[in-house]
Amino acid sequence: MTPEKVAYARQLLAEPERSISAIAKLVGVSRSTIYKVLPELLPPQLAQQRLAAQIAALPADTRPAPDLPVYDPLLAPRDT
Repeated sequence: MTPEKVAYARQLLAEPERSISAIAKLVGVSRSTIYKVLPELLPPQLAQQRLAAQIAALPADTRPAPDLPVYDPLLAPRDT
């Protein structure tokens, strides 16, 4: 969706008689697209499920763990 379509959809949402289906039809996209670009419209439980699925789909972090003992002297209290 273009920024103009997103803005138009937001404008239509301000009209209480407009349903998500009607807005999607006017904008020329599916209901799921409206929910993707305007995640604040999702019920909280569905939003949490979607976020969990997106996090699960991320690739594993294969970077080596940092060598933290090197930084311990920096965190030690200083004599003043």
